[in-house]
Amino acid sequence: MAGNDTRTALRDLFDLSGKTAIVTGAGQGMGRGIALRLADAGARIVVAGRTVSKCEAVAQEIVDAGGAAVAVACDVTSLEDLDKTVACARQAFGSIDILVNNAGGMHPFTPFVDVTPEMWEGTIDRNLRGSYFLTQKCVKEMIAAGKGGRIINIASTAAFKPDYQLAAYNASKAGLVTLTRSLAVELAPHGILVNAVVPGPIHTDNTAPVYADPKIAAMVKARVPLGQPGAPEDIGNAVLFCASPASRHMTGGMIVIDGGFMWS
Repeated sequence: MAGNDTRTALRDLFDLSGKTAIVTGAGQGMGRGIALRLADAGARIVVAGRTVSKCEAVAQEIVDAGGAAVAVACDVTSLEDLDKTVACARQAFGSIDILVNNAGGMHPFTPFVDVTPEMWEGTIDRNLRGSYFLTQKCVKEMIAAGKGGRIINIASTAAFKPDYQLAAYNASKAGLVTLTRSLAVELAPHGILVNAVVPGPIHTDNTAPVYADPKIAAMVKARVPLGQPGAPEDIGNAVLFCASPASRHMTGGMIVIDGGFMWS
């Protein structure tokens, strides 16, 4: 472009070179897709998850492709593991610039009246408590560094279009959306942007057997206007936007990746 045009060059809008990202639940599925996409953009990745062998495999993929990554065992329900994950990022790369709270999971389909306190607590711990306190720990690092940062929470369409017999899961994801909005306001003065990506049906190794069921496949085709589940790469692309300079004036927002499911 000529002369005094001050627009950011397109190649720079999605450049994460020199940035460090923690991605939880990154050993497989959506977390793996997110980690690989952020690494493609130049970010150094802390691949965090409960199964360290899977995390090591994803980290090796990144390194083999010319990127930088380390793996760390992290159960987000353990405050000790959250501390270890933050320490790993600091020791390996010296900073934390991006946090993707992806780890979580449903409880078994259970009538509301049969949900036990243990089932409720486990669901809240996986989907909300872990994200809350890992964010708190990372934000302290970001504020001390004085360079701003990005928090991206992986919510779910279940927060807005509740899934049947998954009341505790639905509530946990709705809580994550409200946490996103709350922190967006509180952390804006520090230059820390907080947004959510909201997946609908996504085809992963874990969900593949479900979508292979002809009845489920027919239901998805009927309820998802685009006719099929999304892929982990679709979520990774949305997270990249939220993590990159391209989203510099977005906080407290949501990107819904669901093939139109919420509106059908």
